[in-house]
Amino acid sequence: MKTILLYFITIFSTTTFVKSQVGINTNTPTRTLDINGDINIRKELRLGGNDNTLGSAGTNNQLFQVKADSDLANNWKSYQIANGMGSLSLYYLNTTKDEIGIQFTSTGKTDPYTLDSNLNDWTILQNNKDAFVITDDTNSSKVTLSLQTTVQINRLTGTGTNYSASFACGIFLKKGNEDYKLKAVRSDVVRGVRGTYKIFNLNVTLDKLAQGSYQVQAACRNRNLGSGNNLVNLGIGKPTDTSVLNQAMASTTMTTTVLQPY
Repeated sequence: MKTILLYFITIFSTTTFVKSQVGINTNTPTRTLDINGDINIRKELRLGGNDNTLGSAGTNNQLFQVKADSDLANNWKSYQIANGMGSLSLYYLNTTKDEIGIQFTSTGKTDPYTLDSNLNDWTILQNNKDAFVITDDTNSSKVTLSLQTTVQINRLTGTGTNYSASFACGIFLKKGNEDYKLKAVRSDVVRGVRGTYKIFNLNVTLDKLAQGSYQVQAACRNRNLGSGNNLVNLGIGKPTDTSVLNQAMASTTMTTTVLQPY
């Protein structure tokens, strides 16, 4: 009789223990299993199992997602990475807008430009400036910089109808306290009657950026605007003839996109 009673007490105690909260390194567990310390999982982490079914260990490239408001429990999630991005994910995205612009009223130099040269002799687009941080230390990050502006010509004197003006715009990058360095540049020409304008685009992708803080700045230069009675006024991101173009239409935008390994 004592043996049977002892056996019953053992079963009852075990059942009670299984259904209670268990703490490891804590005397006051708040969950079914409450571990106060590190967890080292040598094989699989499975979710959603029950008494009859083994939980899911997820599939290749899935991520473990902590319970969100719309989910009943933690789960495995599949995330689509855009083709061509490989193992990179979007880390930073921002667009700056400049509505001040630049106006040139004298001709400039037509010398070629050298990448990694300084910002000297360039006129900046004041509000097309941005800053970002590279946290990855494997030199695998990519930064895409896209500049779009409107360029317009005008002429205060003369009666000719075949006006032209050449210009260049560039994107400069600096790391920390270093100087700005030219990383992308394109030159172009606007031709036509007074008030003629065109859209100008400049895009560049920089890779293998080292870990650190960066600043980016857009700037432009006048090239050949003519002289004397043939001098042409040039506006970049700024209207020079408001009868056909206003400031909102002429504004300049620059978008910074940072991709890093996830």
